[in-house]
Parts: sequence; C-alpha cells; structure tokens
Amino acid sequence: MTDLHLHGVNASIALPMTRRAQPDFPALRDYVGWVVDQGADALTVNADTGEGAHLSLEERTEVISTVKDVAGETVPVVSGLIAAHTAQAVEYGRELLDAGADGLLVFSIPAFAGQPLPDELVYRYYAAIAELGSPAIAFSLTRELGGALLGPELLTKLINDELIVAVKDASFDPVTFVDTRNAVRAAARPAAVLSGCDNFIYESFVLGADGCLLGFAGLAPGLTREVLDLVRAGDYATAEQINRERMQPLAEAMFAQPLRNNRARLKESLIALGVIGNATVRPPLLPLTSDDRSQMLDAVKRAGLIEVGTHEVL
Repeated sequence: MTDLHLHGVNASIALPMTRRAQPDFPALRDYVGWVVDQGADALTVNADTGEGAHLSLEERTEVISTVKDVAGETVPVVSGLIAAHTAQAVEYGRELLDAGADGLLVFSIPAFAGQPLPDELVYRYYAAIAELGSPAIAFSLTRELGGALLGPELLTKLINDELIVAVKDASFDPVTFVDTRNAVRAAARPAAVLSGCDNFIYESFVLGADGCLLGFAGLAPGLTREVLDLVRAGDYATAEQINRERMQPLAEAMFAQPLRNNRARLKESLIALGVIGNATVRPPLLPLTSDDRSQMLDAVKRAGLIEVGTHEVL
C-alpha cells in the first residue's frame, strides 16, 4: 500500500450537470483544470460534494476517468467509496480503482448506525477493502450527517495494521479533532490527519492537521492553500486575519442551513466565477431560492474571489 502524500489541500469537487441532471463531462474537465491551477494538491470525486450517492456506478467510474485524464499523474485523484455492505464495497472499490482512482475515501455504511458500534465490525469492513491493495482514507463523520465517528483506539489499529493511510476528521468538534490527531500520532506507522471541519478550517490547521479534504476547497482552493501555507510558515497573525475576513465567512455561507444545499451553493458560485455554466443538482436535491443564491454570491464577493462584474480570481 503506497502513501498518497496527502499533506496539503485535497479539494472535494462538485460534479457539473446538464439541465437534465446528467453529468456534464466537458464542463467537469474545465472545472478540474481550474481547481488544479488554483493550487489543489489532490482531488476527491464521488463524495458528498460531488453528489456521489446520487450516481450510478457507471457514472462514478466515468467521473474518475475524466478527472484523471485532466489531472494527469501529478495530482492524485481519490474516489469516495459509498456502498451498502461489505461485498458491494469490494465490488465498487475494484471498479473505481480500475477506472483510475489513486485511493478511496471510505464512507460509513448502514451497519455503522446505532450505538454501541463494535470496533470489530468497522475493522472487518476496512480490512475487506484493504484487500484491494489501494490506499484508503477513513472518513470519521458526525452521526448527525449520517456518518460514524471512529474512536482513537480503532483509528490507531487501522493505521498500524496498514488498512488506512489517512483519516478525514469531519467531527466538527475541536476536542474530537484533537483526539483524532493524537490517535494518528500515537500510531507506529505514518498517516495523515486531514481536516474535514469546514466550521473551523484555520483552527484545525493550527491544531496540527497535515492537510485537508474539503468541499470548501472545491470553491476556494487558492484561499485554502494560502491559509495552510501561512500556518505552516508560522505566520498565524496573517492567516487568522485572512480566515476571519474572507475564508470562514465564505465557509459559513456555503454550509449554512439547510446543509444539503451546499452543492447548489458551490455550483452557483462557480457560475459567478465563470468556471461552469449551469447549477443543476440531481433530484431530489433542489435548486437554490433567489435569496439563498444572493446570500452565497455576496459571500463570494466579500471573500475577494471575484470582483463585481468580472470573473477575476484573486
């Protein structure tokens, strides 16, 4: 199992769609080129931001092959692995890897629901996926969003037994994030802590994230890169100011309630930036109301991503 070298900005990207809610692959190619040019170190497709759960397996594999063709060999492409049970996860994982994915972001399955969740159940699921021989990223996601938080002891064991190479922490809780960080640091093998906490991106960098895996970075990869680089350089004052004035207000607008609208908000923003031409999301997701659209575009302007009346990325 090889390391994906995910110590940077991994952008979980949207999937542009036609007005008939079909994947728009020419638009996807343009979008991927823009994200890479903005400074993303890696790309994740077929995840929540990319409406992965709403896609057929055939569509997911075509998304991978399209993105991989644009990104080339210098930018890793991770695919979300969204399945219902172990055998299906292995089947889907094999297809996603054959399509060109460099690694898998492993989502929770229905069997993870409910308390208590035995570590053995989760461990066996990851062990089966590891048999595919591809780097895997554990997705520790708050239960309020349909995921499961993976405890420190389990995470350390998954790393030590070479079942995962990184953890995406989307607990949205700083105490839990620190527990995840400590579990990864306690492991005998190296692994990356990736922030999935859009509600405290800057703070998660200060707390020791090696990088991030964020839907926010699918909108503002350059801004995310700038703040991460400043934190790494020890310029916390500048990083905090940029976060306070530009990054966090934009993240809060993108992930405002109802949270499910973040995909449509992202697409509307990309239209304003001149990156894509259509904001369609796949049903049952709904388009934005005019008020929600206006609020999101105001946040994009306030963040300095676009000047009024232009498509200039800053």
